[in-house]
Amino acid sequence: MATFNFNSINAALTDPNQPESGVDFSGKSLKLDTEKDAQPIIDAINKCPNLVYLTLTGNTLGVKAAQAIAKALENHPELKVARFSDMFTGRMKTEIPPALMALGDGMIAAGARLTVLDLSDNAFGPIGVEGLAKLLQSDVCSEIEELRLNNNGLGITGGRLLASALKQRRRRLKIFVAGRNRLENDGAKALAQVFQEMGTLEEVAMPQNGIYHVGISALSTAFKSNPRLSRLNLNDNTIGAKGARAVADALPHLKNLRCINFGDCLLKSKGACALAKALKDNSPLLESLDLSHNEIGRAACLEVVEALTVLPDSGERLSRVVLAGNSLGGSADKKVLRDKLGACAELSDGEGSDNEYVTDSDEDNSEAEEDTEGESEDSATEDAQHQDTSVDVKELILDTSGSDDVQDSVERFLLNPTIENFDRIGDNAAEVIDAYLQRTCEAASLPRQYACAALAAGSLARRSAGARAAARALLARLTRSAGELRWPVADALLVGLGLIKSENKDFKIRWSVGECYSSVAEVLQEPYFPASVRDTLRYFIASKLPTLPADVREEIQRHPALFS
Repeated sequence: MATFNFNSINAALTDPNQPESGVDFSGKSLKLDTEKDAQPIIDAINKCPNLVYLTLTGNTLGVKAAQAIAKALENHPELKVARFSDMFTGRMKTEIPPALMALGDGMIAAGARLTVLDLSDNAFGPIGVEGLAKLLQSDVCSEIEELRLNNNGLGITGGRLLASALKQRRRRLKIFVAGRNRLENDGAKALAQVFQEMGTLEEVAMPQNGIYHVGISALSTAFKSNPRLSRLNLNDNTIGAKGARAVADALPHLKNLRCINFGDCLLKSKGACALAKALKDNSPLLESLDLSHNEIGRAACLEVVEALTVLPDSGERLSRVVLAGNSLGGSADKKVLRDKLGACAELSDGEGSDNEYVTDSDEDNSEAEEDTEGESEDSATEDAQHQDTSVDVKELILDTSGSDDVQDSVERFLLNPTIENFDRIGDNAAEVIDAYLQRTCEAASLPRQYACAALAAGSLARRSAGARAAARALLARLTRSAGELRWPVADALLVGLGLIKSENKDFKIRWSVGECYSSVAEVLQEPYFPASVRDTLRYFIASKLPTLPADVREEIQRHPALFS
């Protein structure tokens, strides 16, 4: 263990005039297996006199490399921010716990006090939490304020292990993020017990975790003890009417709430009305509310809007109200909603009609189904609950709706990727599509849009040399532009190939999935293709291969580079 002067440690921890500096190796796509591989990072750490932050996002660490980096960390008690997201791509799960333990031991030996720890987008599962337990229970995390564990595949067991590690001592967390982890009711309940003891939470994001009203109720009870909570994201869980009533019961204790995201939570009208009543009385500071895709009837939507606009400052305060994907009624009903909400309204024209609404009997039935689903989910074995998160390619229906009304040749092709529509784009199709996407898409959506365009062309590659060339060019542009955005690129390809579900419920696969794999195989080994994205694709393809339809499996097996 390194020796050091305790007076210098105290000075490093307490001097407010120290400039914030650190080491950032994000976006390098380095494969670090040995101490020699890690030497550039070690040198940078050793040369940094005031290592406030260390960012290793997007590289892949083996055990020996992690141990070598940890040794360098022993001399830096001033470390406060550790950003270790997307850091184990292509590693075996047995490698991850000792690598995490080594990094933790280095920080423990230094006497560091972290305020931020980010381990998102590392698919280490419950076994990874075992590697983290010692660090989380140590003094290093005694002052931690921000913990990000998004998309780690924790499952119920991982959620319980995480809760057990966190509750060893009182925490003062302000930000907790753990989306896409399949925590389900039991994981949520275990974490709720920890949250209840904290009292300091300001932001909680736990979207897409398979949590039903039982878990939502436990979390809501815990939120009552966290009056500073200002941002709450439970998107794509099954809150339902019962869960909504539990949240509504907590709202009088949450006067600082500014942003709520309950999109795709099956609230239905009863749940929306329960929230509306509580919001009207208890949320004077609310700025953003997302209740999209919740099967809410038009009367309940109006009740929500009435609750949000009851205060005279609502026009200036509200920045975003999302009701898209509900039964909003006809154009006259939407006009009423828009007039009340103003520019903050996101209603998505054409999603409702005068005849679309949710009846009371429908909601009663759905609540009964919710109870049944919650029970079956809890009683199922964990292996069954986590066995498959991919799209069932066999049941995919190629959606071509809307293409008849499209005038632009590129948009027509993207909506309905046929040979005829591709040929209408003309020569230099990749350049034309590229220009169209750059002109019409927001930067954040570009990885998904490029992936969709490339796969749409790739599905025609065997029948059209032009489509094959366009697919290669678009995939090249997608991956070359990845930069620090490797996970969005990997995610876009995984969704487009039917290997995982999309978080966007409006997303539709409009191409033949099986034929796309040959186009991906053609570019997978190219130097410009990011190693981390390649490894991620191979991991998912290999793990899902036995469950894919026979024709898709046969196509993949023609290209061993896709899975080995």
